[in-house]
Amino acid sequence: MTTASHMAPAGGMDDSALKWGVAAVLGGGIAGLAAGSDGADPLRFAAMLMGLAVIGLVLWRFEIGAVLMVFTLPLDMYGRLLESPITITVFHVVLVATLASWGLWLYAEPERRVRFSVVDIGIGALLIAAVWSLPNSLDQSDTVIAIVRLLFLWAFALLYANAMSGSRRLTDWVMAVLIGTGVLNGAVALAQYYVPGFKYGNVRVISQGFGNPTLRRVGALFWDPNYLAGFLCVAFLTAAVLLVRARRFTHALVLLASLAVIGAGLIVTYSRTGWVGVAVGLVVVALTAPKGRRLPLMLAGLALVVVVIALSPGFVMDRIASIGNPEADLSNATRYNMAFSSVDIIRQYWVYGTGLSAFDVAFPQYRVPGTLTVIRPHQLPLSLWAEMGIAGLVAEIAVVAALIAIFWRRRPRGWHALEAVAVVGLVSLLVQSLFQYYLYFDYLWLFMAFAVAGNRLGRLEEGTQDD
Repeated sequence: MTTASHMAPAGGMDDSALKWGVAAVLGGGIAGLAAGSDGADPLRFAAMLMGLAVIGLVLWRFEIGAVLMVFTLPLDMYGRLLESPITITVFHVVLVATLASWGLWLYAEPERRVRFSVVDIGIGALLIAAVWSLPNSLDQSDTVIAIVRLLFLWAFALLYANAMSGSRRLTDWVMAVLIGTGVLNGAVALAQYYVPGFKYGNVRVISQGFGNPTLRRVGALFWDPNYLAGFLCVAFLTAAVLLVRARRFTHALVLLASLAVIGAGLIVTYSRTGWVGVAVGLVVVALTAPKGRRLPLMLAGLALVVVVIALSPGFVMDRIASIGNPEADLSNATRYNMAFSSVDIIRQYWVYGTGLSAFDVAFPQYRVPGTLTVIRPHQLPLSLWAEMGIAGLVAEIAVVAALIAIFWRRRPRGWHALEAVAVVGLVSLLVQSLFQYYLYFDYLWLFMAFAVAGNRLGRLEEGTQDD
């Protein structure tokens, strides 16, 4: 394993040539913008100019792109550049630029190579399963698009797994920006909920059915409050892992403040999936904490539960109490009945599946009365088999087995911080995937990359070099 930091620019290629190449690209882009900006909106022109500058920085140092991707991921609705025929966001532009920059970095010196792990075997199986489902897909165009999305998500995870494996500085930056964007989105969610006239972001008023009153749910900059909750959940847990390892009072104070804002934002999403994810994740936070802090953490967790129960308004407690009741509202009924619908679809399409992302074509025929009409399944473990047939089942077993293999041998000196962040986040997200379709949720792939990088950094600290 190389111990050299990835934070250095490409050295095998003539650095001046690389810089002049980036300057030429930017110069051409600026000239093109200037030529076509006659009478254009000055603010839009300035935004495009800034975008070109950012792309130039990313092409110069791919690590800048790795940090910017974490920053741009939560923009979602407010970062959309194109919505038809497919959605393109600012994140996607930064992703492509970062991958290109990383490719240049690898090309600069032949001895540099992409390092694969056992997790990539699982992801490879998932891609094979997607292709397996294509010939018999009920919507082949959507399946092709889904396969392309999976390829980019694999490249996204592979980049982070490699870049963070040899750079603690980049690792610290990525986790700091993850928590920081969590604080920003938590603050926006709180403003949406409590500040009259605050109109930024996404707010949904949902009919719960069964005689229940409508529910106002905030999504911050995400199109779906549940996706906001999933993001706030992993940001909260990342901050919690770092807090139990904090050695400086000021660092602990910043993390505590971050937890307060993110946690409050998570509550007002009214996402039961997110709440369950945090509850499960906090247990794993305690289990992966340094030995001397585990018992105090468990006691503090019990005290926190008592405080939350005592201070939470009645309607929050009612929603928590409804988690296990399939007849509580339409959302619960849909998730409960959709599991049976998915099983029926598996019986019919168990060999090849409906085709990845073609579940919605088959679902109407199997929909249970009293269930909402949806375009995506909610139970990811069932949906992978339903959409990709028996190959999908094999692929999900391979991915889970690969992740278990990564964490099976704990570090003799305890969990590395990034390892703990990864295992806590992945356990939480995988539990949430029982209720939410997280296959394309970028944070799931990011935390798989954390698992690989954390494993490698842990081994580096111990002086071992094998994966």
